[in-house]
Amino acid sequence: MKHADIQKLHDAGLITDEQRQKIIGHFQLKEDSGGNFLAIVSLIGAVLIAAGIVLLITAHWNEIPRGVKIASGLLLMLGFHAGGWWLSTLRSSPATEDGREVQGKYRKTGEALHLIGSCLFLANIALIGQIYNIVSRPPNAFLLWWIGIAALPWLLRSKAQHVLFLIAFGIWFGFEVNEHGGLIYCESDRQVLLYALLGLVYLGAGYCLRRGVFSEFAGVTEKLGLLAFLIFIYPLTWKEFFVRWDNSEIQQWFFPALAVFALLLLVAGFKNLTALTRQWRWTWFASLLGMMVFMATVWFGCWQLDHAGESRHYFWGESWSYLVGSLALFVFCLLQIQIGIQVRSQFLVNLGVVFIALDILAAYCDLFGSMARTGVMFLISGIFLIVFGVYLEKKRRALMTQIKAQLVKGDQP
Repeated sequence: MKHADIQKLHDAGLITDEQRQKIIGHFQLKEDSGGNFLAIVSLIGAVLIAAGIVLLITAHWNEIPRGVKIASGLLLMLGFHAGGWWLSTLRSSPATEDGREVQGKYRKTGEALHLIGSCLFLANIALIGQIYNIVSRPPNAFLLWWIGIAALPWLLRSKAQHVLFLIAFGIWFGFEVNEHGGLIYCESDRQVLLYALLGLVYLGAGYCLRRGVFSEFAGVTEKLGLLAFLIFIYPLTWKEFFVRWDNSEIQQWFFPALAVFALLLLVAGFKNLTALTRQWRWTWFASLLGMMVFMATVWFGCWQLDHAGESRHYFWGESWSYLVGSLALFVFCLLQIQIGIQVRSQFLVNLGVVFIALDILAAYCDLFGSMARTGVMFLISGIFLIVFGVYLEKKRRALMTQIKAQLVKGDQP
C-alpha cells in the first residue's frame, strides 16, 4: 500500500479527506519523491567507484610501496565512512518545534558511501593478508569482516548495511560449511539443506524484528530469508539431487541444532504476524514445519541410494523420491500465495507463482520420457490446482467484499 494508492481512492470518492489523512497517518505513508531513483543511482555509482578504485590500484600494484598500500586502503575506508556520515547528517530544514529530527537531505547517497566503506573493509583484510603472506582459513577473513560491520546497521539505521550484514554472514557460512575439519563441515549435496535452514533463520529473525526498535529491518530480512529458503530447497525437486548422492563426511549434529534454532525464532516471531488470523498463522507455521521435517528426512538419508541403485529406506523407489520434494514445494507455494493475499504482499504472491512455475518445469523435466509417470503427476497436480484455485478465488472474493463493506461503512455518517 502506497501513498499514491490512497490518493487514488480519495480521488475516486471511495474515502473522505478525513479518512485519507487517518490512513496515511496510521500507516505512516510518505509521498513519493524520487527517493528510490536516487537510491538506485547512488548504489550504481558506489559500485562504479569501488570498481574504479580496484582497477587503478591493480594497474600500479607493483610500483606501490607496502606501507602506502595499507595506508591508502585504511584512508579510503575511513574517508568513505566519514563522507557518508557527513552527507547523512546534512539537514534539509531545521528541526521542528517539538524537537523531532529531520531526515538527512542526502541520506541515500550517504548510505551508498557507507556501503563502499564496509566493502573496503573486506578489501583491506585481503590486502593485509596478501602483503604479509598470512596463511589462514579463508572463512576467518569473512568472519572478521562480518564482525567488523556488525554494528553499522544498528548505529546507522541503514537497510543497505543490514542487507550487507546478512549477506556477509551468509558468505562466511558458505565458506565454513566447505572448510575441511570445521565444526559444520558438510562437503556434499546435502549442504543446500543448511543454506535453506539459514534462510528460515533469517525469516524467523525478521518476524522477531517486527515489534522491536528496528522494525524497519523486518521486511527486508523476511524477504531475503524466504528467497534463500526457496532457492536452496528447489534442488530437492530434481531427480539428480537424489541420484548423485555424495557420501562425504558431514557433521550430523549441526542440521538438527540449526533447525531447532530456526524453529525457536519462528515460534517467537509468529505472534507478530498480526495481519493473519489465528487459523492462518497456524497454517503458515505448519507449512514451514512440514518443509523442515521433509528436509530432515533428506539430511538423515531417508532417500539415499546404495551402490545397487535401489532405495535404502521406505517404499519410495528411486523414480519417486524427488516427487515428494516437488509436491511439498508445490503445496508450500500455494499456501504462501494465500498468505500473501491475506497480508496484501505482492512479494509473497509473485515469489510463490515463480517457484510454482519452476517446480512444474522441474517435474516435467524429471518425468520426461515416461508418459505414464507424466500423466499421473499432471493429473494429480491439475486436480489439486483446480480445487485449490477455486478455494483461493472464493477467499479472494470474500476478502474484497469485506474491504468494500468497510469502505462503505466508513463513508456513512
